[in-house]
Amino acid sequence: MRSERPAFLLAGILATTTGLARAADAPPPPGWYSTSGLSYVMAAGNASASSLGFKAEVKRLWPKATLTFAAAGIRADTSDPARRAVGVPDNFQIETGTRVLKAEKYNALAGFDRWVTDRFGWTVGAEFDRDKFSGLSSRTLGLAGISYLLANRKDFTLKSGLAATIAHQSEVVPDPATKDTFAGLRLSADAERKLGANSTYVGGLAVDESLQDTADLRVRFGNALAVSMNRRLALQLGLLFLYDHQPSLVGLPLFDQAGAPLGLDVAARAATLDTTFTVSVVVTFAPRAATP
Repeated sequence: MRSERPAFLLAGILATTTGLARAADAPPPPGWYSTSGLSYVMAAGNASASSLGFKAEVKRLWPKATLTFAAAGIRADTSDPARRAVGVPDNFQIETGTRVLKAEKYNALAGFDRWVTDRFGWTVGAEFDRDKFSGLSSRTLGLAGISYLLANRKDFTLKSGLAATIAHQSEVVPDPATKDTFAGLRLSADAERKLGANSTYVGGLAVDESLQDTADLRVRFGNALAVSMNRRLALQLGLLFLYDHQPSLVGLPLFDQAGAPLGLDVAARAATLDTTFTVSVVVTFAPRAATP
């Protein structure tokens, strides 16, 4: 049954979107499109912490093809402890604690879509992920498959895809029970919906199933809601869910029952679900008219 899950998911998407197909609207003008967002928070004084988030996407559109490059990342660190006294009880100096990394994850991708008809096409691409706090030092994935436009209107687009994948990963804590290189299958769906004159929702779902170990199921579900302030700038809320049914191992510090550190690390499974919420200012560039 596990090996049949992608087929069931694809059948569900096709069934729930019955009736969405209709005459497609005029495509956007060919040319370069870009969207980039940045968020940064810093605290200093009695507490010292900072966090940085970025996301960028560049597309080149042709009448029957699309080339996409995208990257995103989050990094947060803090002083631990925030302040400390160094010396003896009657003679000491106040210092800031050591800077400690608390969160860090990066993702990058490149893809090329070629449309054979108005709705059917093929796609190839590559992705890179790094998230050491979930036990993943790096994962490189290549894919090749087919795409189908279930809806293609100015106010709503929905694209589904099915692709074969090959992945190679390096873990922070090596796990002898898992393979570093494995083939898989990806089921995907990408949607964009206009909400009134100034708001746009963009969502993307990718389900990756390992064909060598069907218990190794991963789901990436990204959501973004952008509210335009003018033609170039928008305020964007983002919510990303990352689910790993068979998470990697991570090293955790060991404490005794009284809470005292024992100076040892033990290997344990990372959490199955990661959630990331972001608020950022987004800058968009798009051609006003068709370009050669």
